Amino acid sequence: MKRIGQGQTAEIFRHGETSILKLFREDFSEEAIQHEFDNARIVLKLGVKCPRTIDMVMINNRKGIIFELASGRTLLEEMIIKPWSIERRARQMAALHYQVHQQSGEQIKQKHKAILAKNITNTGDLSDAEKEQIIHYLNTLPEGLSLCHGDFHPNNVITGKEAWIIDWMTGASGCPAADVARTLVLLKYGNLPKGTPLVMRTLLKLIKSRMSKAYIEHYLFLSGMEIREIHRWVLPIAAARLTEWIPPEEKTDLIVYIRNQLGKFNAN
Repeated sequence: MKRIGQGQTAEIFRHGETSILKLFREDFSEEAIQHEFDNARIVLKLGVKCPRTIDMVMINNRKGIIFELASGRTLLEEMIIKPWSIERRARQMAALHYQVHQQSGEQIKQKHKAILAKNITNTGDLSDAEKEQIIHYLNTLPEGLSLCHGDFHPNNVITGKEAWIIDWMTGASGCPAADVARTLVLLKYGNLPKGTPLVMRTLLKLIKSRMSKAYIEHYLFLSGMEIREIHRWVLPIAAARLTEWIPPEEKTDLIVYIRNQLGKFNAN
């Protein structure tokens, strides 16, 4: 099998002419893999364009999911190859995200706020007092019942003849503003997966601010939401991200942001 991509949790292989195999790392959570399989089926039934799940397999002690092939380039690749299209592609990303949020998330088992609270509790990068303060704040925010992707960024949208939204492992029922806040955190602090060519990493740094600005402006236009509704979610989103497999420099930046925000809260 030919490997065509990889991320922090899995490798992607071509699997015949019309499908791909997402093969997860050996120590990766089986529960999370099952979530992705189940969520993808639910989302497809809701009318969101995502690759159809074909089968779940075990290869060399590694679990994998066989998906329908989503042909095309990611939105990130499109923006890097054609930098003049950044604003248009970012608006497309916002429109797709808004369409996701128009669907009910009631069939999805995972609840976004519960996931955030669990991840914040589990991080070892903050003190118990800091975590307690963030969770107390999180509890004041709305639950929401909309379909949320949980990891929506331009590398999770494939565009060709159609636009596909991939990687539904983090799909949950929740508040759209929280899902948008997650995207903003990823665009500001996130890095490409290990093994990504240096040229792509460099170009991403150059286009992130333009991408983020066009994305959020168009999402606010479509949704009628106010930016403050999104900003109030950034603190718990940033704290929850600390439990993920992220580069040390990103973790440092997030901790600095979190402690600055907590300092502002405590000063008021």
